[in-house]
Amino acid sequence: MRFVATLVARPNSSLLDHATIQSISTCLKEHGASLEEQDWLSDGEACDIFFSGLATKEAKDLITQELLGSSFDFAIQETVNRRKKLLVADMESTIIGQEMIDELAVRHGIGDKIAKITERSMHGELNFEESLRERVALLKDIPESELTEISSLMKLNPGADTLVKTMRKHGAYTALVSGGFTFFTAQIRDLCQFNEDRANTLNIENGKLNGTVIEPILGREAKLEATEDLIQKLGITLNDVCAVGDGANDLAMLSAVGMGVGYHAKPIVQDTAEYQVKHTDHLALLYYQGYSKEDFA
Repeated sequence: MRFVATLVARPNSSLLDHATIQSISTCLKEHGASLEEQDWLSDGEACDIFFSGLATKEAKDLITQELLGSSFDFAIQETVNRRKKLLVADMESTIIGQEMIDELAVRHGIGDKIAKITERSMHGELNFEESLRERVALLKDIPESELTEISSLMKLNPGADTLVKTMRKHGAYTALVSGGFTFFTAQIRDLCQFNEDRANTLNIENGKLNGTVIEPILGREAKLEATEDLIQKLGITLNDVCAVGDGANDLAMLSAVGMGVGYHAKPIVQDTAEYQVKHTDHLALLYYQGYSKEDFA
């Protein structure tokens, strides 16, 4: 079986050098791997090391030790079916850096109260659906106009739009699937050029939030169900999917797909998801799939 280890440094840092790649290659070889070619996906930033004869877990442990204390991300996988046909992305704290329900709460002096509920939910300490109902209830009577006002706070995480546009350029379908609200996901869908977005809808009466959301709530299991719905429509398999998220309500989705990536994730996701981006940005997901910098949109 043929494998590839992909190492990624921060964009434009030139931190990934030939000495680092040689050191890792030597380590793998000393532990029984048969080394093949290397492929620099971006000079100083991303490199593939192809090998066989060593189990992925052992290779992962070896590389982890070699990179201890460094700021590189890496992934190990089989070389087959590496480029995915579907991207499913969480939005808040993944594609954007903010949690919009928290931002809305801050404006009304209940930021700490709602942030604590959000944090417990993201760490898996609270059922997502119940936590969302509890948080939205606290927002009752906030004017709808304030949703527009806080939209300007949304900032894309580095590389997010390049990830989406590049995968679309090369034929993949892209979906934003969020436990947040359609009011915000629609804007990020258009900005990044996702094919579609799925999220929760706030109930609004007389120009104000009424403290509820339209059921059923899109949460942990619903994210997986949305992914399964998309693969059926596209005629592909779960192994053809790259999914990315940061919190506990992303776990079912991340665990089910071929490439489930924790993005600067909460501890529960770091402990569970096979693929991780801890130090770099969304471009790492493209490098993990074997895209070179020249392939980027």
